[in-house]
Amino acid sequence: MTAMDVVFYIPGVFLLVTAAFNLSAMKGSWRDPLMAASISVLLIGAVVCILSAPPTISVVNALTGIANFSAPLVYSGMSALSACYLVLMIAWRGGALERVARATRLVVCVYGLVIIGIVTLFALAHVPVERTRDLDTYYARTPYMREMILLYLVSHTAATAALAGMCVGWLRKVRDLTRTGLTLIVVGVLFDLSYQLAKYAAIGARWSGRDWDFLSTSLSPPLVAVAGVTVAAGFALPRVGPSTANNFRAWRRCRLLRPLWLELRDLRTPLADTHWWDFPVVRLVQQEITILDGVLVCSPYLDNEVRRAACSAARAQAPRCAAPAPAALSPLGSPASAPCDRAALDHAEIVAEAAMLAAARVRVSSGPNPEPPAEVGRLRSVTQPHLMVELARALSSSPVVAEARRRAARQRVVHD
Repeated sequence: MTAMDVVFYIPGVFLLVTAAFNLSAMKGSWRDPLMAASISVLLIGAVVCILSAPPTISVVNALTGIANFSAPLVYSGMSALSACYLVLMIAWRGGALERVARATRLVVCVYGLVIIGIVTLFALAHVPVERTRDLDTYYARTPYMREMILLYLVSHTAATAALAGMCVGWLRKVRDLTRTGLTLIVVGVLFDLSYQLAKYAAIGARWSGRDWDFLSTSLSPPLVAVAGVTVAAGFALPRVGPSTANNFRAWRRCRLLRPLWLELRDLRTPLADTHWWDFPVVRLVQQEITILDGVLVCSPYLDNEVRRAACSAARAQAPRCAAPAPAALSPLGSPASAPCDRAALDHAEIVAEAAMLAAARVRVSSGPNPEPPAEVGRLRSVTQPHLMVELARALSSSPVVAEARRRAARQRVVHD
């Protein structure tokens, strides 16, 4: 396999992966025609890319026993993909149902006839020599094959021009991800038009007796590969983009909350097991439920004395300011009058709550019905998402929390 062959397989794999992400967004929306059309575009595009690769062409020809059988197969796939692009754009733009249905039927009928014409012309052509890389130029002057190639190129150009016109006309009317998606489609269309111009030039050169085959064999493949990926990404982005962004944020939060989850996960039986194939948004929900359940178990054993001692220790380690801060309340409700900056005070409160939770966790694990503290404290940081992350960080990294955990363990040993 050469580097040029890889040019075909990479976009095919990319489109399959994008289709997999799109499937996650389709949960509960299987009957949505826009979602079905988006999946069709991605899957057909992936199949066409893979079928267009010279190694795949050789395999298909060998399996069918017909020289160049891949040619009508790939051209028909490309024509079907062109039709899918137009149908999806028509549905995407919306409008009166009757007008959308009429335009969709027209596109399907026209490109259905194109596919029938491609198959018929190939059946009439005499093409005994297998060509995996330069079929367009090698058979550029062969009767019927010449017409088949031109039929494919002209229909593809018409679809590309129509798609470009619809995108440009709609681009100024939309915002956000839809506008970004349309911009990607326009960029992809420009690459596609460059591919078509290279093909036309190479075939025209053959007709005039010149050899410009490099335009078709070397320049065209990367152009059409980039075009296919960019256009498909433009269609998929408005549907896949929000879901992908949500999963990325959930994955990041899962990673940040992991120390807190590890501290509390065995205090309650989980509602449901998570699996490696679950999406991050699902894993995050389970993780946060486990954390809140663990906090609930520890709540009767949160010792306010531990919190105060840890807060004093954390403030003693904080950097000093040039002047005392004005009296105020920290986000957690404690006076903010110590001679250190506001951020350090807030951090001290978080560390104090983490120490109190760690000590309570040790007390819970000491056995059934441990003795409650004299003054029960409260965990305020678990009520705010960003403070919960800070709490998890303090649990895993603060020496004050580690010392509170060791002290609670020693007290448990003495008590036992």
